[in-house]
Amino acid sequence: MRNANIVKNDRGQTIIIYALVVPILILFAGFAIDAGNLYVVKAKLGTSVDGAVLTGMKNLGSNTQQAQQTASTLAADMFTANYGNGAPTPSVTFPVDQYGDQQVQVSATVNVNTWFMRYLSNWATVPVADTAVATRGKLIMSLVLDRSGSMCGGTETCESGVTGDDGGEALVSAVPTFVDKFNNSLDEVAEISFSDNTTIDVPIGTGFQTPITTSVTNMQFVGGTFGTGAGTGSVLSPTIGPPMSMADAQNNSVVINPGQNVYKVLVYFTDGLMNTIQDNFHCGGTSNNNLTLINYGGEDSPQTAVVFMDPTCSPNFAFTGCTNSGESGHVPAWGYCDGGSCYNMNNQQTSGGFIYDTAGDICKNASGNPVTTFLSQQTGLQTAFTRANVTAETQYRAIQTAYAMRTEAIPTYIFTIGLSQSVSPSTQAFLAQLANDPNYSTYIVGQPQGEFFWIPNCPGSTCTADLNAAFNAIAAKVLLRLTQ
Repeated sequence: MRNANIVKNDRGQTIIIYALVVPILILFAGFAIDAGNLYVVKAKLGTSVDGAVLTGMKNLGSNTQQAQQTASTLAADMFTANYGNGAPTPSVTFPVDQYGDQQVQVSATVNVNTWFMRYLSNWATVPVADTAVATRGKLIMSLVLDRSGSMCGGTETCESGVTGDDGGEALVSAVPTFVDKFNNSLDEVAEISFSDNTTIDVPIGTGFQTPITTSVTNMQFVGGTFGTGAGTGSVLSPTIGPPMSMADAQNNSVVINPGQNVYKVLVYFTDGLMNTIQDNFHCGGTSNNNLTLINYGGEDSPQTAVVFMDPTCSPNFAFTGCTNSGESGHVPAWGYCDGGSCYNMNNQQTSGGFIYDTAGDICKNASGNPVTTFLSQQTGLQTAFTRANVTAETQYRAIQTAYAMRTEAIPTYIFTIGLSQSVSPSTQAFLAQLANDPNYSTYIVGQPQGEFFWIPNCPGSTCTADLNAAFNAIAAKVLLRLTQ
């Protein structure tokens, strides 16, 4: 009997424990349901602010009040579209980071009504907040623009007798629109142009929009196509060296802070195949060891001549600062070689070798013999002065320069534009190789992916519109990259 009473007492205790535990279990289950609901709201809120901040950044071309208003409106619309019914009003602001780089910040808060936690007075509603920040990377970009004689036509200043739009008018229209898409106070942009020689028309820096627009508007189109880089050789001049190397030097001159997000770009525009290179030559004979900087080439097929030019002269028709009027269509030229013989600019044959100064002196090496070859980087051999040899060397040096730019510690993304029907399939493939365009067989996996644009309808009724479209496509890709 005593044992039976004990069993009855145990049963009574179990009922009491059950009565105490079940409400607690129900409460925890309720907390879990409320917590799950809060998690769902938090996730939806996070997705919404992320989409909004990227939309705002992609649509913030500058930091003007109008640009901010547009970006803010589009960011808020994207937030609402992602969140759906009951979306709160997000806060969109435009701070800058410690480096002065532009940011967009989107914040939002939702007050969530609870189901079970409301029985605790302080938990009837729970605020759920989230913030997303997008930092626009700093753009460091150089434009390399062709101002050779074949670009001339329409209303531009050109060689006598040239008519019709061969690309100059299109370039004057496209470039100002292009640079206006970037942040004039935060981004840094340079403009380099080339014909027979190179000029740094606008050094890299902020406040670039007006100077570049003025430079391109006043551009004069004359001469050959010194469009290459230094290749595996040294840059022989910090101001009038090969344009691709000048662009790389401009980009690399910008101070980058540790940890700063930057995007380096080269935009290369031409209407033909580069045909001019630059080297130092010993021309003093046995009397001295001075080196002379010479640009040589300047002719396209079917021409076979190699013209020797003074790279220090002004690239316009007045030839400011130069005493030699040179050849029509080139910056001041001293002479040319063709078919194994060399001539002055009056077509008078010299006694051997090319003329390298305004006095008509023939370039002679340290042994006193006329210089008749150049050292090819491509072959490592002394090579005869022929148009075909020079053209092949320009391409090799450009490819090596592009490869080096893409493999620097902060790589450069290269975009190329080929204008006019004269850009042959082989030239198109070459320009695509410079850009590392993945649509061509020369694409190198693991290097920055650029793109080549071909504008064939120049001269033509859609030349200007087509070139503007190409520049706009490049701008869109650059701006997208800056926000990632």
